[in-house]
Amino acid sequence: MDEFVAELAAKGLLTPEAARRVAELDARERLPLARELHALLYLGAALILAGVGATVKDRLDQIGPATILAVLGLGAAACLGDCFRRSPPFAPGRVAAPTAAFDYVLYLGCGLVGIFFSYLEWKWKLLGSWWDLYLFGSGLLFAALAYRFDNRLVLATGLMNLAAWLGLRTSRWDPFDAMGRGGSMDGLTTRLALTAYGVVLFGLGAAARKGELKPHFADTYITLGVHLALMALLSDALRFSAPQFWTLMVACAALGVWSMRERRFDTFAAAVGYAYISVLSSLLHAVGWNDFNTGLWTIIISSGSVLAALLWARARFREAVS
Repeated sequence: MDEFVAELAAKGLLTPEAARRVAELDARERLPLARELHALLYLGAALILAGVGATVKDRLDQIGPATILAVLGLGAAACLGDCFRRSPPFAPGRVAAPTAAFDYVLYLGCGLVGIFFSYLEWKWKLLGSWWDLYLFGSGLLFAALAYRFDNRLVLATGLMNLAAWLGLRTSRWDPFDAMGRGGSMDGLTTRLALTAYGVVLFGLGAAARKGELKPHFADTYITLGVHLALMALLSDALRFSAPQFWTLMVACAALGVWSMRERRFDTFAAAVGYAYISVLSSLLHAVGWNDFNTGLWTIIISSGSVLAALLWARARFREAVS
């Protein structure tokens, strides 16, 4: 290893500083802890939000609404204000965080905003049956903050809030629920809306990859869009006789072809996984096995085969990329 690094440095392919860092890593004198540090920071922010939520729930009578809202509001303002103070100016490309904790302070501030409005609505019912507009408003706010501070975690939170708002709002407008028909038609409007939303997110991600405004956000849009659309289709695609089953198969096949062309193993694995779940469930319904052992071994063998195929495909994807 030392000879290889020295040869690269002699040819000018590595700077002296880069060669020194590679030597330190090879000798275990410096260990990269970026992933571990980010995991600990995220866990810390999540635990703080969980603690705040539990305190608000358990101490309502002792603390009082004014104190709760003041603490939540000041906490959110402090977090977001610190982010505005420390962050570099907005740029359409990737912007490095000024500190390791910056992204998680932003996430904590957004979480406190969500708890603030949740408590506000729970206590005074300001919007009544339109309370889901908090999800809509917070989704737009978080998406705007994500672009301002270049944070994909906050972007994903905002997009999921918008998905939750869409699901709640369309469930109230579902004509099949209103007529009380029941069966597989219940929630059809919601599932169609979420499928369409997932397709829109996928399209935004594909467009973002070729654009100049935060092209690295494309993975967040594509990943969320794929899973939302396929999950919405999967809920009705559990029998061979259902039209949704064949719709899901076509969608998974198209996604698989696109993934191979774009060399994206994550979306390829999603296409295979959702198709497998749908086929397996439909097969079990069609055959109607009552023998537990037969069904269990079928699931074990088939899932093992699919997992082995995905591991093989992952190796091929890596070879193609390299």
